[in-house]
Amino acid sequence: MYEAVFLAEQSIYWETFIFRNDTFPAYDFMKVFKEKAKEGKKVVLIIDGFGGFWYDFGKTLEKDLRESGVEVLFFRSWFRRIHRKILIVDEKKIFIGGVNVAQEYMKWLDLNVLLTGKHIVATTLRSFARSYRFCGGVDERLLSLPKMEHLHKGKLWLIEQWPHIDKLFLRRHYKDKIAEANKKITFVTPYFFPHTWLVRSLKDAIGRGVMVEVILPKKTDASFSTFANHVFVKLLENSGIHFYWSNTMIHAKTLLIDGEEGMVGSINLDQMSFDWNVEAGVFFRRKDMVRDLSKIIEEWRKNSTPYNSQSEVWRWYHKPFALLVRILSPII
Repeated sequence: MYEAVFLAEQSIYWETFIFRNDTFPAYDFMKVFKEKAKEGKKVVLIIDGFGGFWYDFGKTLEKDLRESGVEVLFFRSWFRRIHRKILIVDEKKIFIGGVNVAQEYMKWLDLNVLLTGKHIVATTLRSFARSYRFCGGVDERLLSLPKMEHLHKGKLWLIEQWPHIDKLFLRRHYKDKIAEANKKITFVTPYFFPHTWLVRSLKDAIGRGVMVEVILPKKTDASFSTFANHVFVKLLENSGIHFYWSNTMIHAKTLLIDGEEGMVGSINLDQMSFDWNVEAGVFFRRKDMVRDLSKIIEEWRKNSTPYNSQSEVWRWYHKPFALLVRILSPII
């Protein structure tokens, strides 16, 4: 990603949840942004208002970027967050996945996909323009891009979630994909606070003879999330789902179905992603992409430990806690 930004010739459009200015000197994104803007390149940075405030994207940095010609915008909406991570360089290549920018995250297991196809780039550019418009962007060219045209055919397509304008696509799409599975479903997720509909869908798949796996970190970046992961895994230990604990923090969000279809995006298996956040992911049937994703997941699985019910002690407050997590999801 840094190399693509460093070599940008015309434009850089970046939309993300967290962007800390602490990855220099190895990856000094802010310096590159300012230099490119001063050279006359179009540089637009869209950051979630909550993520920017909570993770130290300060006013001084914002002012410095704007004075250099970088257009900095923030997404602000009650209980809604831009959680997706999209980078578009020169309107020719895109990066989509789960990667935020911060020194701390460089040690994590995370995943983006790089795509260059004409149609997927055009679709993603229009999607970025929608966020740009909502956040108050003023560039006439970006604002004039036609409305979204979703790609649901072919070997790859963009799937999105726009709760603040009632465009909710993820739940239906995930239900359909789970229902279509015949052999195996593998999820990789950092946070596992599943909706009841998702649990029912997975149990139905298991009832059809489909193997369901979930790979998640044994310890996350937050104590609350770590505890929640362990509670929900304990609650579902008899569901037939095979859980694997990674000793390294996994922040990737992926889905692999029957070894034939994959997804990489920003979508966690929690209520926030399916009901509240602006999200995006790329589904694909391209054999090379599915093969690469399968290899990555297999490596992560090998380095993980299968869940052992004996190591997780049942407590009376686990079920009330799980209910509390679902109730508080919009604000946590």
